[in-house]
Amino acid sequence: MGLIKTTGIVTKATKYGETSLIVTILTRDFGKISAIANNVRTKRSRMLAGLQLFAYSELVMYKAKSKNGLYNIDEMNVLEGFNSLRSDLDKMAYASYFAEAANGAASEDEFEEEVISLLLNSLYALDKDLCDPQKIKMVFEWRLAAVSGYAPQLETCGGCGCDNNIYGLSLTDGTVFCKNCLGERKGVAELSDNMRKLVEYISHADGKKIFSFEANAEVVKYLGQVGEKYLSVQLEREFKTLDYLKKVTALGDMQNAEQN
Repeated sequence: MGLIKTTGIVTKATKYGETSLIVTILTRDFGKISAIANNVRTKRSRMLAGLQLFAYSELVMYKAKSKNGLYNIDEMNVLEGFNSLRSDLDKMAYASYFAEAANGAASEDEFEEEVISLLLNSLYALDKDLCDPQKIKMVFEWRLAAVSGYAPQLETCGGCGCDNNIYGLSLTDGTVFCKNCLGERKGVAELSDNMRKLVEYISHADGKKIFSFEANAEVVKYLGQVGEKYLSVQLEREFKTLDYLKKVTALGDMQNAEQN
């Protein structure tokens, strides 16, 4: 295979040997890939900036004939470094969760335009402080579920088809139920009409407008708690970085309480 070009975000990096790196990159054209960058952990390396976690770059690479199946990175041109995400503990925690979740949703050898665009927009909003990190997290979770094919059905009851007296969302079924059809069903998160409308907006709005709404902090926090559970159930995986994020935010809340 000859040289191929694409753009992508580094979502994981591991040291290999004395000077090399093996990275996971979420690319637009080839989905999630694993690649090796040889002899780059030196001060003279021109590619090191593009191999940092969360960096978004143009890539030139080729597929090796070896059995490991790794791509070999030949050139990198950084388009956006997202430097603040690696220097701020809170931002690092949020960004790491976004990266792990995107990795969990993406597939190898598939076109991943919507997933990478969502990750890129979320990292940009976090890096530039465009809105509260909890809002970015909540939007990211519901939108990632939607672009991965798991958008919840929120308009009518999954039992009787009515569109009123809706109580909550089944995290496993991905549909809402009214109080009459709820029965003994477990794993149901209560959602108000306004909450359902907000999740519907996030799931289907133009990608550039997914953060363009007003909601109070309590609603954002609650929908974030429901969203992280829904995403985990639908993707059938747990996220270690989410546990780390919760520890970091809890520590920040504790420090703020002591200062006040």
